[in-house]
Amino acid sequence: MLRVLLLGQSGQLANELKLTLPAPIELKVLSYADYCGLSDAQLFKLFLGFSPAWVINAMAYNQVDQAELFPELAMAGNFYLVQRLQKLCASTQSKLLHISTDYVFDGLSKTPYKEQDQTQPLNQYGKSKRAAELWLSQEYADSSVIIRTSWLYSFYGSNFVKTMLKLMQNKTPLKVVQDQISSPSWAYGLACAIWQLILQKNIVNGLYHWADSGSCSRYEFALEIQALALDFGLLSHKAEMEAVSSELFTSTAARPAFSALDSTVLRDKLSLPQVPWQQQLAQALTLFTPVQLDKKDL
Repeated sequence: MLRVLLLGQSGQLANELKLTLPAPIELKVLSYADYCGLSDAQLFKLFLGFSPAWVINAMAYNQVDQAELFPELAMAGNFYLVQRLQKLCASTQSKLLHISTDYVFDGLSKTPYKEQDQTQPLNQYGKSKRAAELWLSQEYADSSVIIRTSWLYSFYGSNFVKTMLKLMQNKTPLKVVQDQISSPSWAYGLACAIWQLILQKNIVNGLYHWADSGSCSRYEFALEIQALALDFGLLSHKAEMEAVSSELFTSTAARPAFSALDSTVLRDKLSLPQVPWQQQLAQALTLFTPVQLDKKDL
């Protein structure tokens, strides 16, 4: 039985990882509050007692605008947390799988970013995530895997898809930015890829990208969400939507205009096909019902 320690309990990816747990894995879950509330000695004892073969870090401080005002919070949640975690993993010789972001790029590329492309974060959130990448690549390269992903969404947690569905359900006229482009990623697909990677015998450590195939603007993403939701009976009406510039919205943090990711390397390694983001979105929306759209937490 392969033992895996999952850090993160209530987020999108953490929920999908629990849902897709393969039979050969014994999973222990530690929430962000539990992790931060334990002393180094207590965590060391926990690691020694469970002795995980793998540790998955699905925790992150992802309040992008807030991070501009309080960069120390982003560094604490995205860098110092990983430093501490890496040292704990080293104590039990556990491999560490860390989730990173497309926000390590500046958005000037015209083609999907590859793993070796130069990074240049535009905001404090991206800088804190890049700092963690650099730490692991320098201090734990032989025992760590970093997976960058973009525009993650799920039935669980907070995300763009659920926000749009709620606004559309409320018959709110929407203004959606058209000058931010990336690759939507269904968290369920990422979770399945993570388990497949962990279960492989010949794992190559390093940096990988994961996103569903293709790219779109936020506006195009919203149009597809609405079209599918109408087809599936999740919405009873068509909401009015207008494509606008991101300059229309007051935002503390700069965001990359283009951050689509090329996930060819990891998909080839796992023998997984390229799946269009529209197809993944359609499959994800089958999990919703009109009743669930009325829930306050959607």
